[in-house]
Amino acid sequence: MRRNKNHYLRDSEGHMEAHSPARQFDSARFREVLGSYPTGVAIVTAMDEDGLPTGMVIGSFTSVSLDPPLIAYLPMKTSRTFARLRTSSTFCVNILAADQEPICQHFASAAEDKFAGLAWHPSPEGNPVLDGAVAWIDCDYASVTEAGDHYLVLGGVLDMRLERDTAPLLFFQRGYGRFSPGPLVAAAERETIEAVRLAEIGRDDMEAVAAELNAECSIVAAVGGDVVYVAVENRSPHWRLRSRLGFRVPCAPPLGTLFVGTPGAPTDTEWLKRLGRPDQETVDRSLAQLERVRSRGWSISLLGTDDADSLEEVVALYSNPHRTPAQERRLLAAAKERANLHEPEDLREDAAYDVLHLSVPVNSLSGEVPLVLRLGALPRGADLRQIRQWVQRLEQAAVSLERKIGARPDRLRA
Repeated sequence: MRRNKNHYLRDSEGHMEAHSPARQFDSARFREVLGSYPTGVAIVTAMDEDGLPTGMVIGSFTSVSLDPPLIAYLPMKTSRTFARLRTSSTFCVNILAADQEPICQHFASAAEDKFAGLAWHPSPEGNPVLDGAVAWIDCDYASVTEAGDHYLVLGGVLDMRLERDTAPLLFFQRGYGRFSPGPLVAAAERETIEAVRLAEIGRDDMEAVAAELNAECSIVAAVGGDVVYVAVENRSPHWRLRSRLGFRVPCAPPLGTLFVGTPGAPTDTEWLKRLGRPDQETVDRSLAQLERVRSRGWSISLLGTDDADSLEEVVALYSNPHRTPAQERRLLAAAKERANLHEPEDLREDAAYDVLHLSVPVNSLSGEVPLVLRLGALPRGADLRQIRQWVQRLEQAAVSLERKIGARPDRLRA
């Protein structure tokens, strides 16, 4: 026998036999590599032998054949839910919509009754069809074959229907998301362009603050769920940072507090939702920070120990237009680790602070917060009196910008 480069062996008659290379297998690396391929998310449902609805989340659904019409999915061999599904002669594949992530998370949880409080209706075969799904496919079992630690289930298609014309839910690098076609991306770009045009109106005010305080002054806007730097001027003699122009961070706790709850920005609930499944302590802390910002009317973030460079790195990765869910999780994790440095509860008169940035809102006539003025690259060891002076200067610039925005010609609104 001789081994070829594809790790197959030829026997004496020339037939190919599979051969497993003698090497240690890294399961974590396997998941990481295969996780770089996005998959759709579906829930397979049926009525079990007791006449009760049952269902499980799958990320391995695929079409197999047109003639005859066959589909496939791969459940774990140890799945108790699949054992219940097998007590029915048919099953239904529900293709989830992008806004049905909560339903997916519910079915993936340890809840005993996955259908409690859930709206559904029966398919022609009597299987549960989840309200709001993109489509459903009724099938019988064409075959169930062992495939390693999974079963390969082939389903013969009996009936199907498109229920809703919307984008499906996708799974990629352990995160859920949606497909964004070109027009939607273009819409987000238009929002950014409008924010840049607004920022240009306030450029003189921004540059004056930067020059007067020998600091970095920037204008940020909320665009597509992110906070984006749309104008930057750095006059600090000590902090020669790379330009933040175009940088963005997620509008998620503890970030973006001045935008939250204003028209055109995330609501409190939407803001918290970007944390995924936070514990109650994190939720309580985030809401308390949000309340402090609203009470003060401005936002403060302190600099941690030697974290400026690491923050710059993760923010730069997140700002890449082709960022991955893993890069987004990395930034959210970094923000969570230093959450206590945002909106501190007690600012003492006798203490010194290393300020990362101070921010004040720029309000429109309609009550929105289209822009935020931000001050950074400040001298370390500032006392509370100095911080109040910086905030006061920012607020003066914000008032000036508010007047200019209110007086801008309608042609700039396009």
